Amino acid sequence: MKKQITTLVMLMTIAIGSQAQSRLEPMTQTQQKLWGERYFGTWLSEKASQQMLIFPSFEFPSALYIYRGYGETVRLQVKWCAVNKEAGPDEPKLKLDSLEIKTDDKTALAFSSLIEHAVATCMFNDRMGFDGTRYFFGDRIRVATTWSPDRGSNCKRLTDVLEKAMTAVKNQNEEELKGLLPEVEALTKVFEKLYPKD
Repeated sequence: MKKQITTLVMLMTIAIGSQAQSRLEPMTQTQQKLWGERYFGTWLSEKASQQMLIFPSFEFPSALYIYRGYGETVRLQVKWCAVNKEAGPDEPKLKLDSLEIKTDDKTALAFSSLIEHAVATCMFNDRMGFDGTRYFFGDRIRVATTWSPDRGSNCKRLTDVLEKAMTAVKNQNEEELKGLLPEVEALTKVFEKLYPKD
């Protein structure tokens, strides 16, 4: 009997963990205030259509921004924090670096739609941890988050494809970026299926 209960608890833990990773989690007002005061001033873009912000526990933050529409040049931008090797004794030891790549509206729309649908279908799941990476997604109004997503989950697939896009932007390689479109479009469909039926 004890063995059956242990097995049942293990199966429930696995099922709950995998379910929690199928969607992003909305940010609470408390989280928005806490993160907003500490970090978002530097990282949250007021002009990007959509964005992903990455805050690892033991590394510097980085971000991916998608710009399109309203007179904006259609582009993806990556911003990261780096050590300022040329800093003098009274200058900051860290600096913000960024690279961007211009692209067509179809490509920017695909990445923007992926984040939009992932955020729109988020639900509370209270998943957290100590060492790992906190990801934020959204525009300047609606923001959703996930904590160190599990391998194979929708959230892990989301972070992986957007980090590949960041690499393509850093490499200044639009073909590499466009090569991600089938994966982006397929994952967008996965998130679109998470909308409630009613």
